[in-house]
Amino acid sequence: MGKDCVIGVDVGTMETKAVAFNNDGEEVGRGQREISINYPKHGWVEQDPEEIWSKTCSAIRDALLNAHMKPEMVCCVSITGQRETVFPVNREGSPLYSAISWQDTRGWKICKILREDFGAEQIYKITGLPVNTMPSASKIVWIKNNEEQIYRKAWKFIGLVDYIVFKLSGKLKTDYSNANRTMLFDIKKLDWSDEILEFLKIDRDKMLDLIPSGSKIGELDGSSSELTGLEPGTEVVYGGGDQQCCALGVGVVKKRRVSCILGTCTNIEAFSEKIPFDQEMSLQAQVHVVPRAYLSEGGIGTSGVIYRWFRDNFGAIEMKVAEYLGESAYSIMDKEASKVEPGSEGLLLVPYFEGSLFPYWNAEDRGLLVGLTLRHSRAHIIRSILEGVAFEYRRMLKECERVTGLNVDTVRFMGGGSKSTLWTRIFVDVLGLKGEVPKVTEAGALGAAMLGMVSIGWYQNAVEAAEQLLKIERTIEVNVKNHEHYDKLYSLYRQIYDRVQDLINKISRLYIY
Repeated sequence: MGKDCVIGVDVGTMETKAVAFNNDGEEVGRGQREISINYPKHGWVEQDPEEIWSKTCSAIRDALLNAHMKPEMVCCVSITGQRETVFPVNREGSPLYSAISWQDTRGWKICKILREDFGAEQIYKITGLPVNTMPSASKIVWIKNNEEQIYRKAWKFIGLVDYIVFKLSGKLKTDYSNANRTMLFDIKKLDWSDEILEFLKIDRDKMLDLIPSGSKIGELDGSSSELTGLEPGTEVVYGGGDQQCCALGVGVVKKRRVSCILGTCTNIEAFSEKIPFDQEMSLQAQVHVVPRAYLSEGGIGTSGVIYRWFRDNFGAIEMKVAEYLGESAYSIMDKEASKVEPGSEGLLLVPYFEGSLFPYWNAEDRGLLVGLTLRHSRAHIIRSILEGVAFEYRRMLKECERVTGLNVDTVRFMGGGSKSTLWTRIFVDVLGLKGEVPKVTEAGALGAAMLGMVSIGWYQNAVEAAEQLLKIERTIEVNVKNHEHYDKLYSLYRQIYDRVQDLINKISRLYIY
């Protein structure tokens, strides 16, 4: 029996997924498991690496089962996942602390020192990143300052992709696309920045060795074979960071192509052949998983997770109805929101629920729900969540066009939110641009699988793989009437946060520090 399948694993924030693809890039089976997120203190967000490993193994087994596939049919398993989440391990690779999430803001004081004493412009010139709490740097320094014993015991500081690759193969390294997200990496030299490490007093030998994205790193050993159901000796490929793999998975491998990643967070990725530095330092310059290529990236830190927040805290009715009907609670919420007219009757949501990324990069920012009246219902609030994220994405798109010189006419959607016909419709009408939803919406897993296919010789390079494997399933055209209405609301949305930001930040400081 021939080996004709690749498994792409995407270790997300809310769930971990394993998707089996045939050599035509078609999904033949998947497994996914929800992941716990812990909020031990205000501004703290943590996850359990061992839980994530266990659930990733279960997801791989489920993917094999659902694909009706024997383990020997799998050529390789390729890993992508959330990027900035970081934790220390000992020499055996065992975690010494919880994984501090990319959403965690406990390092904001450290970021202020870095901004003022090292210089925000200098950080951006070296790393391509605005100074903020999302990258790993401030989290590592927080551990050094507050958990001194753990810092001393730490052999390496690693991310979740690094960890899953290690558990599968026994090899512990990181790739350029994930290193780029630490704020400790020189994007021009493709190496750790001694200048930043020395300023923060982080020991360089606690950082991992670097490899290119899509590297074949090792083979499955016996213990990981038993846990995953895969055959011993199966090739393990280090894919890369989730957003870069998502961009590859929807074909952002040439100029004028832009992606919209609707997941826990919502990102925009635009292709560039040179490092896309932004003079205003609002967009991030990223190393792509495609060799010698880059991405201009903007991010909304909380988007899909706000929908989950609503479901978990206010959606008991939807969850009961969903269980009775055998549907997702999110699809029930979508149905409720679809009964509300575009604009949610003047209810506007600003999605800074765990601080802002683009454009302010401020951990003290907070979400807003503006315009509430006694007429508004649960359905209005649900729809306002979807619309608020779309308004914020439009803001990022305009800046991305400025930095890259793009004139965008189409946006490609991916991630769990792309399955929602309502949310993609809202996006298209807010943006006034045609939308495309690929046949495979789990673009991160597909992008990782593409890198796996290149590593085993199915394709010469990632660009060829993307061009041949990507298939569009659904096209959404703009509803002109809705777009005109959203245009009026967008002009108001753009003004809201600037008028109240100072007050919101003062309130935040009462609880952050």
